[in-house]
Amino acid sequence: MPWLAIPFSDLETKKALNRKFGVEGIPCLVVLQPYDDKGDATLHDGVELVYKYGIKAFPFTKEKLEELKNEEREKHERQALTNLLTNHDRDYLLGHPTSNQVPVASLVGKTVGLYFSARWCIPCVKFVPKLIFVYQKIKQTLVEKGDGDDFEIVFVSNDRDQTAFESYFETMPWLALPFGDPTIKELARYFDVQGIPCLVIIGPDGKTVTKQGRNLVNLYQENAYPFTEAKLEFLEKQMDEEAKNLPTSEFHAGHKHELNLVSEGTGGGPFICCDCDEQGSGWAYQCLECGYEVHPKCVRAVDRGSTINQR
Repeated sequence: MPWLAIPFSDLETKKALNRKFGVEGIPCLVVLQPYDDKGDATLHDGVELVYKYGIKAFPFTKEKLEELKNEEREKHERQALTNLLTNHDRDYLLGHPTSNQVPVASLVGKTVGLYFSARWCIPCVKFVPKLIFVYQKIKQTLVEKGDGDDFEIVFVSNDRDQTAFESYFETMPWLALPFGDPTIKELARYFDVQGIPCLVIIGPDGKTVTKQGRNLVNLYQENAYPFTEAKLEFLEKQMDEEAKNLPTSEFHAGHKHELNLVSEGTGGGPFICCDCDEQGSGWAYQCLECGYEVHPKCVRAVDRGSTINQR
């Protein structure tokens, strides 16, 4: 590091700083600024600001940050698919084989998913088969309805080298940004992608529909398309209706305690399913003794009598 440091042996100062600024996790960057007539200008979210704005965040004043937020708001209002996925050196995406160049302009007017992922990421690799299944089902449904090819996915790679990118992309049926393209980092910052896998959905008008595409695919599979608020509201109501016919309690093969059906208002979401490791919300079967929680669709029935005897 090119900056200064508190001596490693000075535990008292480190503890005092942790207490003063309420540091609960790392990395944490607290930005101290001169007092002015408005009081203390200390910022506690320096890591997020540096990640999001880079050097533009300096000098971290309220005026500067407000300026950046306004610029960001205007940028999102002007957002278009070609602006997101092209740069001055490239106006195409990679197809299969990777020598096949697909014009970005050919995606205008479609619903497009930006899939931030990497081969080294285990949750990413696990999610790909599910996303492929949903992707193919959506395309099949669109063709059957006569709506043509109105859906596409673009792989935005976080892989560490060209070889890993190519071998991972080979498992996918959709398009990709070239490995190492500068647009990749710009997209990650623009959409504030803080973890992968992440699926951002862009609507036919080029505007962001949702950044929760992965969660929606897990919850609703191909039925989530076109991922709009109206469609999700319909699916939530449908889920509530279906929940009326679910048993109020279940025994699950993956857990020794009885599980109770809970809604979002009574502890059903959001949560990470203890069976499939994917996010859920709305309704869940939850263990009131230890907090174990699973999607209703993930419950695997067991013989209740034998389970009770084991208890």
